Amino acid sequence: MVRTLQVILMAIPSYFIVVTIHELGHVLTGLLHGFEFHLFVIGPIGVKRNEQDRVVPYVEKNPALWGGISGVWPKIEDSGNFKAFARVLIAGPLSTLVLGGISLYLFHLIDHQFLLLLGAMAVALSIATLIPLRAGTFYSDGGRWLRIVRNAKARAVELALFHLIQSAVVHQSYVHINIADTQTLIDYEDHREKYIGHLYAMNYHKEHGCSVMEEEHRLALKDLEPKVPKAFVRLMAE
Repeated sequence: MVRTLQVILMAIPSYFIVVTIHELGHVLTGLLHGFEFHLFVIGPIGVKRNEQDRVVPYVEKNPALWGGISGVWPKIEDSGNFKAFARVLIAGPLSTLVLGGISLYLFHLIDHQFLLLLGAMAVALSIATLIPLRAGTFYSDGGRWLRIVRNAKARAVELALFHLIQSAVVHQSYVHINIADTQTLIDYEDHREKYIGHLYAMNYHKEHGCSVMEEEHRLALKDLEPKVPKAFVRLMAE
């Protein structure tokens, strides 16, 4: 019982250290490429750039984001930005892989169980996020990286998702999203991307007071619901 409690007490800070390094990998790589910082969330603690262009701390109320999320945006829209964005994506898993290697090496020198747990957790998260799979709503970092570098159509979808989600999270509303990005998702063949596109478009028109367009997208969502996993619908409703 005591041993189990010790492991739990070590696992909690290990998890937050690993996720923090993962998200910092994304952020720092973006900054090195000239991107602008906009968001960093670990647990309920967040830092974001507000509408007055100031970086401020805040409390994140959406538990879906507590697992860790970060956002950096290019200062200037350019056709070559996707290459930098691909590096930003892959930097998270690579950062945790480096952390894992260092921690396991130190474990062999110091023989402390916390270092073993930290290293194992870091390597596990790195592998899990590098494997190009779709976990529920979105692809892993590795999956998104492959889609961006290999397929122009999938690249446009990934960039549209990035813009929409970051804008909605930073501004805490849908007013400022680019409605053209929603159409990119709606035109894609995957039903989950279509669903996200209609959902964001519906909320955009709702906040702009356009009830006709809001209802049009609401009906499209109803039509798509049987074609996507129920868990996906519940997650997007949160």
